[in-house]
Amino acid sequence: MRAHLLAAVLIAPLAGCVDAPLTPAHLDPDGQLHGVRMAQGAFAAQTAEASQAAVQITAVLATQPDGLLADAAAFTPSAEAVYLHLRADRLASPRPVTFVWTHGDQREEVEGLLAPSTTLTMAASHHLDAESVGTWKVEILGEAVEDGSQPTLFEREFYVLNE
Repeated sequence: MRAHLLAAVLIAPLAGCVDAPLTPAHLDPDGQLHGVRMAQGAFAAQTAEASQAAVQITAVLATQPDGLLADAAAFTPSAEAVYLHLRADRLASPRPVTFVWTHGDQREEVEGLLAPSTTLTMAASHHLDAESVGTWKVEILGEAVEDGSQPTLFEREFYVLNE
């Protein structure tokens, strides 16, 4: 009798504690908790969308379309083009993106693809000429979300200087 009383005194505080481990003493022979009887039924559950890992984007702006790259923040029109090279770490599969080149009130959008890579790969480019002098911004925008906006995945300013 004392053993049962001692067990009840030890188990009683645990019965209300969510973090306490269940032991065989808490269960009936059919596997149910002592004193707990719940009706069971089949139901359909909606699965949650898979979470996405944060993608790390490494970018280089260069005058070279390939080969040995030299990252730069300033260019001259004689370079003829600015090449955006990207590396996308932790990207599970290719994603459609929009590359946006902005100079003053001029904006050029180019549809593209952000692909998983372990090395820098040329992803987009923009032609330079004498009219290109000034401050520029290149952005990578993700797919449109519910409200129609496109999240900015990357942005960087650069300059085109007079020769």
